[in-house]
Amino acid sequence: MNKIDALLDVLSKIYQILVLVYNSKYHGNLAFEEDPQMNRQEVKDYLGISESTYKRKVKEGALKPLKLPGGDKYYKSQLLSEFKESKRRGRV
Repeated sequence: MNKIDALLDVLSKIYQILVLVYNSKYHGNLAFEEDPQMNRQEVKDYLGISESTYKRKVKEGALKPLKLPGGDKYYKSQLLSEFKESKRRGRV
């Protein structure tokens, strides 16, 4: 049973590496499984911005959502620079 567990562990690590490569190639970032996905409302609450500011930031390219069924999604790691800007402006 130890060989099977070791094989499953190796396969799990290979899968995680493939997910990282896919995300970096198609989404421009490295996202780990511990990096939670956030929806549109959660992003607005996290950054302390309004709907109009959100739309403007998406249009300007400051926020780059992943277009998935069910709405825009973001990885929390993608929002670090915008979060710092919100803190600097006193929104958060």
